[in-house]
Amino acid sequence: MKKLLILAGPQGSGNHIFSRIFSIHPDVHGWKDLKDKYWLKHHDEPFNESFLYPNLLTEDQFDGFQHICTGISYPSNFDSIKYQPKILEFAAKADSWGIDVTIAIICRDEQIVREQQMRLRKNETIDEFKLYVTSVLLPSKFPVHFLSLETFFCYKQEYLQYLSKVLDFPIDYTNPDILKFITESPNKKYITPITEHWLDKENSVGILLTDLIHTGGKKHNG
Repeated sequence: MKKLLILAGPQGSGNHIFSRIFSIHPDVHGWKDLKDKYWLKHHDEPFNESFLYPNLLTEDQFDGFQHICTGISYPSNFDSIKYQPKILEFAAKADSWGIDVTIAIICRDEQIVREQQMRLRKNETIDEFKLYVTSVLLPSKFPVHFLSLETFFCYKQEYLQYLSKVLDFPIDYTNPDILKFITESPNKKYITPITEHWLDKENSVGILLTDLIHTGGKKHNG
């Protein structure tokens, strides 16, 4: 049976990164141009228009492939117009042709997504996406999984190997091209070190008490 993996997330959540990850495998029909380019406008994604107008989707677009990966930001911009992609309608049409459909929700730290959206778009869309997930995608008949950008950058190959098993979908997790354009976490630029926090003092007290317990209540130097 053919398998279709649909990636979805709010703008700035890691859509391009995960599209590259899943499309690199030679047995997957995906957004292959991302293998050699860090970023492309989403209207270059092979199935982009069919998410906006599902009637454009035809069965022969899946011919010759057993594993297909596609994705879309929600909401998305096409020709400078904001759209609410019809992800469920897209999935239902593929399902009607006997294709096994799985939906994967891309997650990134919520505050960072908000900061990123305000920096680039001057407005936030994450709440709109979360409502779509909880009210439309999760109650649907299709299996839904959550992909974590933070977990990927923490465990890299091991996390992708895990995802391949959970999703039952091929991932070329040892391929160095997965991190071809990224040398550090994309969250780093949004993180500013703090010099002091009220919990620091609480933790210090806890460490002092633990130290006293282990030394029988005797203070020591050195």
